[in-house]
Amino acid sequence: MYYYTDLHSDTITQLHYPMEDLTNNKRMVSIPDMEKGHTLIQCFSAFIPTGMYPKICHNTILWKRFQYITYKKDRLMKKHKDYLSPICSYNDIAQCIFQNKIGVIYTIEDSGIYGNDIAKVNKAYNNGVRIATLTWNHENSLGYPNSTNPNIMKQGLKPFGFEVIEEMIRLGIIIDVSHLSDGGFYDVAKICKGPFIATHSNCRYITNHPRNLTDDMIRIIANHSGIIGLNFYPHFLKNDNSSNHSKIEYMIQHIKHIHKIGGLDVIAIGTDFDGIKGNLEIDTPAKMPLLFDALEKAGFSRSEIEKICLQNTLRVLKDCWK
Repeated sequence: MYYYTDLHSDTITQLHYPMEDLTNNKRMVSIPDMEKGHTLIQCFSAFIPTGMYPKICHNTILWKRFQYITYKKDRLMKKHKDYLSPICSYNDIAQCIFQNKIGVIYTIEDSGIYGNDIAKVNKAYNNGVRIATLTWNHENSLGYPNSTNPNIMKQGLKPFGFEVIEEMIRLGIIIDVSHLSDGGFYDVAKICKGPFIATHSNCRYITNHPRNLTDDMIRIIANHSGIIGLNFYPHFLKNDNSSNHSKIEYMIQHIKHIHKIGGLDVIAIGTDFDGIKGNLEIDTPAKMPLLFDALEKAGFSRSEIEKICLQNTLRVLKDCWK
């Protein structure tokens, strides 16, 4: 049996509150399934795709959307307090283990919700946010996203993006480069002295998708003592665009490649549950042991699998939340 951390899911954003909660829903992630799969920590993202909202009162709409998702998160945490416990510091993890509860880390997907107001970074922190992507799939006030357009892909962070990163580091919000442009990635690498992470990205060498990481990026994250969360989305796992299958054998290929390029300490899990579709061999936390069994069959030792499942992530959390 292995306990694990999942660095990214969109479940709370997707839930229709109050009709659905984390025990009564048809989503990928539920409390019963997390218990069956031995989830120790689950990251729940506030997903606000800023480029898809109207420009009229843009910043007001985005922030209100974040506040609404935060409200849902807080209400659900209160409702499920016997099963879930918030993680806002490294010491909170030990408390979760002691109480036999699943730890919840609140994250942001698309920091364009800040507009150009640096004070909102602190407000997000006070609302429990501890990990945040800088972009989603659209340009925002911080920088540019991953793209098939090479001109967009080479664009880096905007001045406000650098300002936000410095504030995130000061507060202890972990920088997530998933969804970021290549130029933005290298800007983050230059400014960050400590760990930064890619919560839900795979290997571009195996699957040539702009959301995935090049070998050079894998090495850089490893050199920063960061982590890369394996994404279960079919099109990030396999080059065949006609295939809509997410198979464990594809996941093992990506894990082995990350291991080869960046070493064992950089590998983690970021399923993207409730943010992805397709024919998924692992479509709930309850099926996560299938991946761990496959890792054993692929020759990984118990201590190596424990690093992938949990220990690498705990190390980064401790380093960033000192």
